[in-house]
Amino acid sequence: MKQDNMTEKNGKNYTDIIAKIADKLGAWLLIIVIALIMTFANDKFMTGSNIVNVLRQICVVSIGAVGVSFVILGGGFDLSTGMIATFAGCISANLAVNYGWNLWLAILVAVLVGMVIGTINGLLITFLKIPPFICTLGMQYVVNGLILVMTKSVPITGLPDAYLYLGRGYIGNWLPVPVVIMLAFILVGHILLRYTVFGRSIIAIGENETASKLSGLNVNLVKVMMYTFSGFCVSCAGIVLTARLSSGQPTSGADLALQAIAAVYIGGTFKGSVINTLAGTLVWGFMNNALNLMNVNAYWQKVALGIVIIAAVLFDTFRAKLATKQSS
Repeated sequence: MKQDNMTEKNGKNYTDIIAKIADKLGAWLLIIVIALIMTFANDKFMTGSNIVNVLRQICVVSIGAVGVSFVILGGGFDLSTGMIATFAGCISANLAVNYGWNLWLAILVAVLVGMVIGTINGLLITFLKIPPFICTLGMQYVVNGLILVMTKSVPITGLPDAYLYLGRGYIGNWLPVPVVIMLAFILVGHILLRYTVFGRSIIAIGENETASKLSGLNVNLVKVMMYTFSGFCVSCAGIVLTARLSSGQPTSGADLALQAIAAVYIGGTFKGSVINTLAGTLVWGFMNNALNLMNVNAYWQKVALGIVIIAAVLFDTFRAKLATKQSS
């Protein structure tokens, strides 16, 4: 009997240890597992050039996902982000190439347009009480139509070199410019969420909107601002994407909205950390890269990545349950 009790106690201790590790690392544990497996499966995976390549691939999604993190943490949802990103990229390319605008002024106007669209989303959802899913789905179609009207479904080419530098340039011949931009957005997002009234208000609203109202928070203003901030982030992501593609592509951001949402869920950003969003995009990027290195058919890659998203969410649910049991 005593031995059985000790075995049960040891088993519980091991479970507690696993729960602590899983709770602390979250999606980073998935990254470690993927890295370990691929290190033995393919000798090209852990090379410096490949890691830099992965970072370049996730830049656009990571920048957009920072804004999406704020929306989801605040209890909202946004399906229009991919089209906002595309619109911003096409507007900036159109103004710079076809109208001869100063590059930075063209980019500024494009980002402001994205912020206005985000603000409109926030106003419709907050004051007209339109469900976020329906509102942003409708806005997605509206913006998509505007993109097609503006571009006539034809890519806008001939971007100036200064524009291309944002998506293809390097600092010191080894550090990609989009990676620097991504890290800057992650840092700013982390500071805003953790150390500002705005960030703390978003988390409070996401946890309990009614209690936030009763405590004196201006819930409507904060909710509108989080959609505005999302519009800012995804517009900047669209600029980087356009620079990377060397043209304003009318369909470039088609998958961006779902990829950004997936990054938030995979990363377990609900713990209130934008760093976890980066982990989510890294899981996505490493998996995509691993499948490419293993020469997996592109169609099967979509199947595999879909399974990864589901598995990551299940993992996060399992982690949360273990943490709850441990605390109780």
